[in-house]
Amino acid sequence: MDEETFRTAVGKLAFLRGMAVDEHLIRSEVLVHVSQCCASLKELSVFSEFVDEDVASVICKSLPSLRKLEITESVISSQAIIAFIDGLKDLEHFDISGYENSAITDVVLQKASRLKVFIWNSRFELGEFMDCSNCGEDWLLQRSCECMLDRKVMEWLTELS
Repeated sequence: MDEETFRTAVGKLAFLRGMAVDEHLIRSEVLVHVSQCCASLKELSVFSEFVDEDVASVICKSLPSLRKLEITESVISSQAIIAFIDGLKDLEHFDISGYENSAITDVVLQKASRLKVFIWNSRFELGEFMDCSNCGEDWLLQRSCECMLDRKVMEWLTELS
């Protein structure tokens, strides 16, 4: 769907609560139009190969009332993750799963702790990290990651249960 057709269609959907878009429609003027036409929009799914701080900034500024954001199967930087969490004050559900080397750091986990739902791939198996963005890969399954991130995740998982 081209941009003009998309704008026309969205203009007729005043009560739209959620939508999915690909990277070609993640532009400020398009999303501002969506925000103006669809005041009830609270959920967004983004299909993009790569999401960086610039994309996060456009989404946060154009759609500041989002409660649910899904960016799956995408390379996403830790700066973009933090920008979403900090920039979308009403965000409750954030799904960045599907890309196994997601940029999860202790700062990301600390900021994400305010969310009701935070879904991400950690390659967390058998009670230990196999791949940690803080320490690199640890192929020895007998030895877990020893960085602060491992302790933070374990604390967070304990609180959830």
